[in-house]
Amino acid sequence: MFRFMIGLILLSSCSLGTVKSGGDKPYVYDVFSEYSLDDLKELSPHIVTTFSRNPQKGKLDDLFSKKQLPIKRVGILVFESEIQPTRSGLSDENKIFLSEQGKQLLTEKLFSVWEQSFSILGEGIELIKVSKIKKSKAFKLDGLDVEDYIKTQRYSLAPDDIFYLPKGKKTTMATILNPRGMRDLSMALVPASEMMAGPKFSEHAKHTLNEVAKELKLDAMFVVMNRIHWTASHVDKHSGAIIPEEVVITLEASTLIPLSIYRERMKNLGEIRDIPNTTIAYRTYESTLKIPVLISVQEELQTFDTIEKELLGPTLKTYNDLSQMLQMRIVEDIKRTHN
Repeated sequence: MFRFMIGLILLSSCSLGTVKSGGDKPYVYDVFSEYSLDDLKELSPHIVTTFSRNPQKGKLDDLFSKKQLPIKRVGILVFESEIQPTRSGLSDENKIFLSEQGKQLLTEKLFSVWEQSFSILGEGIELIKVSKIKKSKAFKLDGLDVEDYIKTQRYSLAPDDIFYLPKGKKTTMATILNPRGMRDLSMALVPASEMMAGPKFSEHAKHTLNEVAKELKLDAMFVVMNRIHWTASHVDKHSGAIIPEEVVITLEASTLIPLSIYRERMKNLGEIRDIPNTTIAYRTYESTLKIPVLISVQEELQTFDTIEKELLGPTLKTYNDLSQMLQMRIVEDIKRTHN
C-alpha cells in the first residue's frame, strides 16, 4: 500500500503544472481517404495533443522567446517501437504475429517515414540524419548496441516476418524494438522514451543527449515512441460485447533541450545561479488513431498477401499520415522560436 501511495504521488507530481492543448477530435480520421498536406495540417491540431510544462527554474515562454537563439538544428536520439506485444510469448486470438526480424523491419519502415517527411515538412529546420548521429563519438559512449535481428541486407517484410498463427503457439519475446545500428538508452526493461520523454525535466541519459548535441551542434533532439497493436474480432468474455477488428496506433514524441543549452538560455535571462543540471522538454506530443482492418479470414486466405493488403497497407498509410500531423505540430512550435 505504501509503494502504491508513493507511486501515485510521483505520478501526480509529474503532471503538476502541465499545459495541454489540441487533441479534441481524436477519431475523425478515415483510412480510406487520401489526405493532402493541407488536409493533414487542418486536422493536426484536433488529432495531436500537445503538452508543455515550465522547468524547475525559468519559464518556457522566456527560454524560447524570439530574443533567444532559435531552434534550427535537430536530430533523433531515441526511436522505439512496441508492436503487437504478446503475453508470455504465446499467440492469442489476434491471429497475426511478427518475428523479431519483422518487428525490426517494421520499426525501420516507421523510422524512414520520419526522416523522409521531416525533410519536406521542416523547411528552415535542419534534421541531422541518424546515420551521422550513429558515427558521433558521444553517441557510442552510452547505452548498449541494439541487437540486430536481421542477418541479411534487406528492408522489406517477407512471409517469415509476419504470419498467421493459431492460439497458443510461441511468438517472439522481444517487445521494444529499435532500428539497426542505434543505441539502446533504456534502463533495465523500461523504454528510453518513457524515461526521457514527457513535459518535464529529465535526469535519465541527460549527459548522453548533452554530449551528442554539443558534438553535432544540435539545438534540440527528438525522442519518439511508436505503439501499434491490432485486435481480431471476438466476444469479450467479461462484458459479452463484440470487439471489432481494428488497429490502434499511438505515437508519442518529445523535443528535448540539452542541459548545456538550457543553462545558456537561462544565462541570457540573467540567471546564472542554482540552474538545475537537467534536460528539459520544449514540447511533448501524443496522438492515437484507431482504424478498421480485416484480420479474420478463411484459412485458405490466411496468407502474406492478405496481411499486406488488409493489415500492413492500412497501418502504414495511417502511420504515415499520423506521423506527418505530429511533425507538423513539432515544426510549427519550433518555428515559434525563429525571428
